[in-house]
Amino acid sequence: MFNDFKTTVLLCAVLVMAIVIAVGALGITSLKAKNGTLSHDLMQSQVSVDALLSSNDNKDERINTLERDYRVMTELNTSHRKQVADLQSTLDHKLERANQLRTSNHEPTKTWANTDLPSDAVQLLKQTDCQSGDTDQHGLCVTAP
Repeated sequence: MFNDFKTTVLLCAVLVMAIVIAVGALGITSLKAKNGTLSHDLMQSQVSVDALLSSNDNKDERINTLERDYRVMTELNTSHRKQVADLQSTLDHKLERANQLRTSNHEPTKTWANTDLPSDAVQLLKQTDCQSGDTDQHGLCVTAP
């Protein structure tokens, strides 16, 4: 009976050891599968990081391009404002000179300055304005019929 008890205990111990080894083997297999999945996820994350870094580099290039374009536009706007101011100054000066002719004390000059242009001359001036890109007050370029 003692032998049977030893054998039973030994058999139970072997059985418990076999179960522990089987569970351990299953656990190792499961961990290897998880490790493979995590390795794949890590590679995908690295690809995402590389894409973000590339996108960040592209963003920096776009920012530099936009800054350069902004500087060029600022310079063009400054130049345009100066040209507009110069043109306005020239226009004001010419209007002042024309008004001096219209209000001249010399009667023939005053009459000449206040006489309307003939319609043929007005048509020629309109054609010239249209060819130079100028338009009327409504933004239309009307040529002579």
